[in-house]
Amino acid sequence: RRIAALGRRESQGDRNMNYRSYADLSSDIARQLSRLQAGNFDLIVGIPRSGMVPAYMISAMLNRACTDLDTFIANGSPGKGMTRKVRGAAQSAWENKRVLLVDDSFNSGASLKASLARIPQECPCDITTCVIYANPAPVVGVDMYLVELEHPRAFQWNLFHHPALADSCLDIDGVLCLDPTPEQNDDGPRYRDFLTNAAPLHIPTYRVHSLVTNRLEKYRPETTAWLARHGVEYDHLIMLDLPSKEERLRQNRHSSHKADYYRDSGCRLFIESEVGQATNITRMTGRPVYCVDAHQMMTPEWASMSAQKKGQVLVCMFKRMARRVVTWLPAPLARQARSVYQRLA
Repeated sequence: RRIAALGRRESQGDRNMNYRSYADLSSDIARQLSRLQAGNFDLIVGIPRSGMVPAYMISAMLNRACTDLDTFIANGSPGKGMTRKVRGAAQSAWENKRVLLVDDSFNSGASLKASLARIPQECPCDITTCVIYANPAPVVGVDMYLVELEHPRAFQWNLFHHPALADSCLDIDGVLCLDPTPEQNDDGPRYRDFLTNAAPLHIPTYRVHSLVTNRLEKYRPETTAWLARHGVEYDHLIMLDLPSKEERLRQNRHSSHKADYYRDSGCRLFIESEVGQATNITRMTGRPVYCVDAHQMMTPEWASMSAQKKGQVLVCMFKRMARRVVTWLPAPLARQARSVYQRLA
């Protein structure tokens, strides 16, 4: 098999975690669309489960039929929608001459090799293997890869179903379950009812190193019962040892409580729901934090650039205000104000 020329090399400044969202995945595929078009593929086959995400994106961009690996192995009929005419659609999978077999990423190649081994020898198709993200060159064992992406890496579509959770800290409210409403958050009966019946959000498949929450220690029984009922496995549950919600608000340790534990734990990633806390934890620890609400990996580099942009915005706002105020001031004060403004400019 041939090894396709490298599409491009990607590296986010922070080497601790290279993250890709659904939007990043779509953009990375679109930037390499000409290479995919050149293959003139008749059918796109995705390796479940993560490979199905890029496979469907590629099939939509190329307007080609798409199916999963099991259907292809069984020589089934690729599915298609009713609103668009798919080019070159065949009645059975093996009628397609050129097939692109897709997975999201490539490490050792064991998954891709196992998938190829499952395809019957009598299959007449010309199969080209493709991954979107691969380790830096040399890459052996795959025909085509689109982007080089170093380890460790994390993807939005499998972040809560990855062995890396064993080296991660997770918030609870807004991550594992919905946040309480203001009415529920009364530090009393309604809050205890919320803790017992909170609607689940992201339930991790793998055991988590630590759950780090701003829930009060007195609510540990309700919290552990909910976690057990929803099958969340973890090594440590870190809560705030304070007597009341009022004391928690007075001390305002929401970010520092999590940041202190994250820093001391040695974990590689923190998953937080709220943007402000995620930003603060990143700045306090110098480590990456994935923000669920923003669907964004916040790194120390990102936090630094964000602070610079915020400062630039404040300066611009001050300049606008200064230009307006100067016109209202008496001449001596106006001259002094212009001097300050010119130094800023």
